[in-house]
Amino acid sequence: ARMALTRAEYQALENSVGEGKDKVSGKAPFFSSFSSSSRMITKIFTPSRVIWMFVVVNLLNYVDRGIIPGAPNQFQSFIHATTSVPESSESTYLGLLQSVFIASFSVAVVVAGNFVHIYPPFKVMGGGLAIWCVAVFISGFARPLSSFNVLVLGRALSGVGEASFQCIAPAFIQDYAPNGRQVLYLGIFFSSITVGIAGGYAYSAMVSTSSLGWGWAFYLEGMLMVPFVIICWMLPYQLKGAEEETPDISIEAGIPSSDNTEHTERQGPSLYKEVKSILSIPVFINISLGYAAYCAVLAGISTFGPIFFQGLQFFPDEKSASLHFSAIVAIAGIVGTPVGGYISDRLAGGKASREQVLTTCLRIMSFSSVFGIIFSVASAYCTTRNSFLFCMGTAIMFLFLPTGCCTMAVMESVPSKMRASAVALNILIMHVLGDVPSPIAVGALKDYLAPNCNTKRIDGQEVLNPLCIEDGDGLRLTLVLCLSWLIFTVIFWSIPLIFPWCGKPSYGREGEGGVRKHLQ
Repeated sequence: ARMALTRAEYQALENSVGEGKDKVSGKAPFFSSFSSSSRMITKIFTPSRVIWMFVVVNLLNYVDRGIIPGAPNQFQSFIHATTSVPESSESTYLGLLQSVFIASFSVAVVVAGNFVHIYPPFKVMGGGLAIWCVAVFISGFARPLSSFNVLVLGRALSGVGEASFQCIAPAFIQDYAPNGRQVLYLGIFFSSITVGIAGGYAYSAMVSTSSLGWGWAFYLEGMLMVPFVIICWMLPYQLKGAEEETPDISIEAGIPSSDNTEHTERQGPSLYKEVKSILSIPVFINISLGYAAYCAVLAGISTFGPIFFQGLQFFPDEKSASLHFSAIVAIAGIVGTPVGGYISDRLAGGKASREQVLTTCLRIMSFSSVFGIIFSVASAYCTTRNSFLFCMGTAIMFLFLPTGCCTMAVMESVPSKMRASAVALNILIMHVLGDVPSPIAVGALKDYLAPNCNTKRIDGQEVLNPLCIEDGDGLRLTLVLCLSWLIFTVIFWSIPLIFPWCGKPSYGREGEGGVRKHLQ
């Protein structure tokens, strides 16, 4: 942390030694020192390459999230064998595995967001991803140990490990993406979510039903992540706003920074003061509450999507349902998420103010959610496979359209130095009110309305109960009730547009440093 350079120090270096800017972003990277090793690292891992590395890391993170819902019959059978719960409660425990991951992630992400004021961001990120690697190996060991509790522990730790990456990466992309294309790059980054989850479904369905078993689905992804952990520990980049927290002692004293080995340790606001300041911004609250309802729907669909596909008799088996569902999610995500970012950048323009970008993002978020509701509810009442796939695919595409816009809106609603914590707090609110209760609630609702849609062991294989066909209406009602929460998304995201006082960002009222009084 003492060796991290500010933007001003880098500019002094650039002027003295003629270092060029990143060819893609056109922005100057923040080096952690003037050493030749740091220069070499930043030449190899330019900001644009780091952003693409983020896409791959995010892909692996969400492949991990798709492993359990991608093979529900395998995991429900494991739950029944290791916990002796009745078959009618298996879905509730399956939802618990997803929720415990999200719960631990939600708490850890707020702490990680505040850590970037104290430690170099890539050290925080690298440490978190190292924990993630250990966690997925623990999850894999649960199978040979025949322990549901070990699996719960692994899922909880993986949430802790992923947290730092998810709150730091968006702020880095906003700082280093080309001017006027920040939301597009965020859209590309977030498209790896849909591709990752979809890939996780297909990957899990194939590995879990093979001779390897689902434990190896966790082992393989853990091994793939290790190189990225090492790279993160080496990267010296800093986030915008750090110069407000790290006094530039060397420049003020007229001493070259390369000769100054003792920098003042960075001092950021306390976690309590920073959270209090962010929660005092009305537009941030509305964005986060809308995002919570939005993610509650996505969590319910992603956890039980293959079961809906198979239970509504559109596909004959789990593997077929998972592969088709994953294909729809992947295509919708690849198309919808970047397109949403591109539209936002085009409408806002390259020279738009932060407040103009915020307003543009809110409009896209609101309108896309309305169309998402229309097509998703229509899909629940389709009677043919093709019409169902078309309506569901279109609905998911519209739901993924505002993904990059939402994160950009969160970061544009607060001062620059508070972006990582704002993203983290948004994630906490979204998960506590959305992702955490949603899989459990939808699972319990499905168990109540469609009790026959559970797992049965027939001829030595775990398959969907053949009697599930009798509960088609209950399963359809479960899907509709899950989708109905999108109404709250539209309401909360529309409020800042209808009522101007709710849509005014903090820096718009008080300036970039306007919240400083709240932090003192």
